[in-house]
Amino acid sequence: MNIKTMLVVEDEDRMITLLSDALEDWNAANEGSVRCFEAIFVKSPEGAAQELYNRKIDCALVDLRLPPDDASDKTDASNGNTLAANLLRENGIPVAIISGHPGEAEPDLIGGGTVRAFEKADDGYEQAVNWLASQWELMDALRAVRQRLEQSTAEVFARRIWPNWSQMAEAIDHDNKKLAIAIARQYASHTAELLGQDASNDWHPFESFIVPSYIDDRAHTGDIFLLEDTNWIVLTPQCDMATGKIPNVLLAECALGAEYWAENVEALRAATSNSKRRKPTEFLRNFVNQNLPASVHFLPPVPGTVEPILVQFGKIRTIPLNDLNKQLDVRVASVSPPFLGNLVQRFGAFISRTGQPNIGVEHF
Repeated sequence: MNIKTMLVVEDEDRMITLLSDALEDWNAANEGSVRCFEAIFVKSPEGAAQELYNRKIDCALVDLRLPPDDASDKTDASNGNTLAANLLRENGIPVAIISGHPGEAEPDLIGGGTVRAFEKADDGYEQAVNWLASQWELMDALRAVRQRLEQSTAEVFARRIWPNWSQMAEAIDHDNKKLAIAIARQYASHTAELLGQDASNDWHPFESFIVPSYIDDRAHTGDIFLLEDTNWIVLTPQCDMATGKIPNVLLAECALGAEYWAENVEALRAATSNSKRRKPTEFLRNFVNQNLPASVHFLPPVPGTVEPILVQFGKIRTIPLNDLNKQLDVRVASVSPPFLGNLVQRFGAFISRTGQPNIGVEHF
């Protein structure tokens, strides 16, 4: 049985009964698909926090007007909005809001479509449960991701953290908050290193980008901006932009599309034998392996698009840093760290070519 654990945060007993009935109906209707929701009911944000600490939760259904953690009887929509935001952004699970006043849901929270608000009408709970069920594939993937991360972090702990724990604790003066940050950084970097070295799994093209950029308040090396109907990629070192010590940013033009790209992608997808795969595979690998002129750098299509990006190192421009930081709304994507180094290195190699004087071959 494929069971998903749903955290339900609702303070009214009558509504809990309605939701219980809706869940029972859904489980009965989907018995043949071997899928089942298992609900955990709590009545406050504090109760939700405790369950999140104790259990692995796959999704959540949250009332808006919840009592605060001080056990008073006063309910407030801000309590539900805050909890829903935390569940999404800190716990990383799908969230549905159910309320007699769904218009009180924060616009920024539901605007992206990752949180949905439903009204406590006759079929409100049924709609909410069905919507969460529509995220089943996502929840399956998230559970597999967490399992993979737990395996990788366990290896990091056994090989790198635990053997050096005494030295780490002493070096950071046994400050638990600072220790947590330092060790979390090591977990993240070492786990990424271990997963990146897994030769049994090729990287997917969409991993080349972060969309939207994880630095949301300023430009960063590898950011792609749509300026005057043309894509431009930032090449200035990120440290210079972070400190604000440089007045201008260097960008290179991004040409979209490559001749015969679409035909070869389609040919590879349609191929039914190794012999038919050989030619389109060779064509695409020439791009992936950067078998291109020194002035050109290949990037795959940004997720949601079909045309590859060819960065033109020979076509550059500058723009004031302050002006670029005011145009973050036209930022298309950011090159992800594993692929950023190659972009910067190839640009450095291109601009550092000094060449040599021409030698008259007739003198040999």
